[in-house]
Amino acid sequence: MKKVIVGVVTILIIAGICAPFVNGLVMEKIVKQSQNDLNEMYADTGSGTTIEIIQYDRSFLSSEIEWSIKLGSLAALYGVDEIILVDRADHGFTGVVSKTSLEKNQWFVDLLNDKLDGKNPLNITTTYHLWGQIESIIDIGAFSIQVENETIDFQPARVVTESDGRLTHLFSEASWGGLSVSDKLRISGISMVYDLEKISTYIWDGDISYKIESMKIEDQEENFELTNFKGEYALDFDKKKNTLSSGGEVDIENLIAGNEKVQDIFIRLDVNNMDAQGYEEFMKLYTQTMHSVLGDISAAKDDPEKMDEVLEGQMANTGLQMMAAYEKFLKNGLEIKVSDFHAQLPMGKVTGNIELKLNRDVTLAQLAPIAMQPNLAFDILSLQSDLSFPAVLAGDKPMLVSPVYPGMQTGLFVKDGESLVHRAQTKNGKLFLNGNEVVFN
Repeated sequence: MKKVIVGVVTILIIAGICAPFVNGLVMEKIVKQSQNDLNEMYADTGSGTTIEIIQYDRSFLSSEIEWSIKLGSLAALYGVDEIILVDRADHGFTGVVSKTSLEKNQWFVDLLNDKLDGKNPLNITTTYHLWGQIESIIDIGAFSIQVENETIDFQPARVVTESDGRLTHLFSEASWGGLSVSDKLRISGISMVYDLEKISTYIWDGDISYKIESMKIEDQEENFELTNFKGEYALDFDKKKNTLSSGGEVDIENLIAGNEKVQDIFIRLDVNNMDAQGYEEFMKLYTQTMHSVLGDISAAKDDPEKMDEVLEGQMANTGLQMMAAYEKFLKNGLEIKVSDFHAQLPMGKVTGNIELKLNRDVTLAQLAPIAMQPNLAFDILSLQSDLSFPAVLAGDKPMLVSPVYPGMQTGLFVKDGESLVHRAQTKNGKLFLNGNEVVFN
């Protein structure tokens, strides 16, 4: 019995001693797999971005990795062609903790020396767990920079991201205290949370939420103030139907622009039952086009005339492709909804809902005759809408309450007390406006 106990204890001691080395091996496997996965995704987008491990030195208790991220077309946005990361990792008993430095980027060193007196507010820590999970924490301390004659004060920020080893499931929480420019501009309480599952490079399933507690701009000519801005966005992939639905809502407590004030603003937009293959093809074409444009802009940045030529050429080349991509969305069941829109103005409340739905698959060619025969639209489309706003907003403009088409018995709106209201719906291939059929000849 004693021999068994001694043997078990010996095995545990050896396992404990070897744990850092094993964790170092696990980290190296995760790192190289992540590099391959990211390069594959970037290749799909046509961005030209690539990640290369320049050097990987692994010892028993630690590792040092030097990365190179070539930004490709994204260099036009950031003004930097390459980012070099240096990771210094300590192998622990249950995982590996790595600190990331930008010390080998001259542009970063110059930024610190020129703007921040050599003080680095950036701290990046990544933990590689034995079971394959990756946790990254980016902390940015408070700092101030001088821009012309103004001082911009930045509050602390933190981004915590968790993912699996293959980067197919991402969860992140980001928060930022905001910034201020003397008494002219103040933004505070910015946060975002997302939880996403990768279906493909362009299709993800999950939720995103974001918030701005306040934003205030004071100008000699006009002031602007925003209070409690909240937003949510969701992506829902239906594997059985091979469709994608997305929806988002925005909620604002107060919005002040000059002398105009709006309260209790809410709007929700949903696009349901998009053909997933069509969506993916559209996003791939759009993304590759944008990256191509960015690359050309970067090449022609010192020649405005050439830049105009580049943009015109790109639009001409991709115009027909984009039209073909749009057509793939026109499938039976596609639905666009604006729901529960409301806002409180000083003179009254504005409300509205609009729902538009495709009754069958159509092509752009089949939609063209609608311009000459509007009644054909209501065999293809289903429409339901209701809107209301204070009549005083319309002033003395009679066009809203007067028929604008011979077959209309009312205007787009009718007077109801102190409000103008609109109601429309399709039924059996006919359009009814404010309770009356619109006759198309």
